[in-house]
Amino acid sequence: MRIASVWLLALLGAACAACSARSEVRKELGPPGDAHQIGRGDGSPSSVDLVIVYQSDTPRQATDLAFNPLRPNELWVLLREFVDGPPCTHVERHGCAELEGSVAIVRDPGGSQPVAELKKDENAWHFMRTPTGIAFGDNGNFSTCSEHRTGNYDDDTPDYNGPTLWSSDPAIFTITPPGGNGSHIDMLHESPYAMGIAHEHANVYWVYNGKLGALDRYDFMQPHQPGAEDHSDGQLLRYAEGSLKRQPGVPGHLVVEPERGRVYVADTGNRRVVALEPAGGAPVQDLAVLEPMQLAKSIGGARLIEVVAPGVLEAPSGVAIADNVLFVTDNGTSKIHAFDLDGNPLRTLDTGLPAGTLAGIAIGPDDRAYLADIAAAKVRRIDVH
Repeated sequence: MRIASVWLLALLGAACAACSARSEVRKELGPPGDAHQIGRGDGSPSSVDLVIVYQSDTPRQATDLAFNPLRPNELWVLLREFVDGPPCTHVERHGCAELEGSVAIVRDPGGSQPVAELKKDENAWHFMRTPTGIAFGDNGNFSTCSEHRTGNYDDDTPDYNGPTLWSSDPAIFTITPPGGNGSHIDMLHESPYAMGIAHEHANVYWVYNGKLGALDRYDFMQPHQPGAEDHSDGQLLRYAEGSLKRQPGVPGHLVVEPERGRVYVADTGNRRVVALEPAGGAPVQDLAVLEPMQLAKSIGGARLIEVVAPGVLEAPSGVAIADNVLFVTDNGTSKIHAFDLDGNPLRTLDTGLPAGTLAGIAIGPDDRAYLADIAAAKVRRIDVH
């Protein structure tokens, strides 16, 4: 059965899930029996379990997650610290370590005994600072983005932050070469307070620019050697500036839908989901950038469609598309909504989890949905009976 059919079958009987939710059994990397069950809970086709497949052993937030296309049995979970210390400045550096993001690589997430490995880059302080989004390309490279004004000290003047490109090759990722600056293979710095990221093709990624309320399309072009710093061949096209609104602390994820040529975005601060059709846009003017780039243009005329209007969702965060069904997690209610690609509602799944729990969502190669818990750094798998 196709994933959309499975999901809709599950959602048919799960509209009142909160009233029958059972207490969650907490056990790190536990078997499918360690689950929070919602729906009817009687073994019928409308019964759904939320199974914990990963839980951080230290206080963190899980903001997003993605499967590695080169190793589909690997689920990469993006983690960040709770930042509650002083600003990271030239004088006061005690809070700088809290800005370092990391990745948990969960192997066999669909099985009964997943195994997780935590990896952090040597210079995560800059290249994976307070991360919000992760997206894989078909080539095994992946990119992350960060919800911070700058990747340097907080008392630096320029708003200098943006997406970082990485290799998922275990011989490269987090392995700093002699004389290198971390293990990154590219970075561009024009999207402060980035709230989400999505892959288009090759080394092209879309980023939710939280400072400007824009969608930034980056082409990293040819990556440099791990730990190097030549970013001059990068390209940036900026769309719909001022149209989006970030909600601090809640990622606003993106997904590219190639058949319609749309980029779907959880516009969290405006409590809606929008879709950009970039094909109708044209260059308007050059952008002022903070480092040399091959191309940097503002694009006008592209159509921005309100797919899900305000009033349906409280704080949309995660987005995923499968079989022409758009799935959206609502951080404000911890519900999962299913829409068609024009925004018509199909079904809603109430997870029964506390408000503020859900962030990123990913559909796995096993046709199951995986959820990032931003409140407690867990990953839950949805099992349908």
